[in-house]
Amino acid sequence: MEWIFEGIGTAIITLILGLITGGAIGYRIGIKKTTKVNQKQKAGNYASQIQVGRNYNDK
Repeated sequence: MEWIFEGIGTAIITLILGLITGGAIGYRIGIKKTTKVNQKQKAGNYASQIQVGRNYNDK
C-alpha cells in the first residue's frame, strides 16, 4: 500500500514541475515570435501611405 502513494506523489510532483517548465518555455517562445515585427514610416505632412500585403480594412 505504501508504494502506491509514493508512486502517485512522485507522478503529481513531476506533473506540476513539467507544467511549470513547459508553460515557461512556451511563453518565452511565443513572446520571441510575436516581437520580431518592425515597421517604419517615412512620409511628409498630409501624406497617404499604403501597406503592401494583406489589407486588414477589407471585410
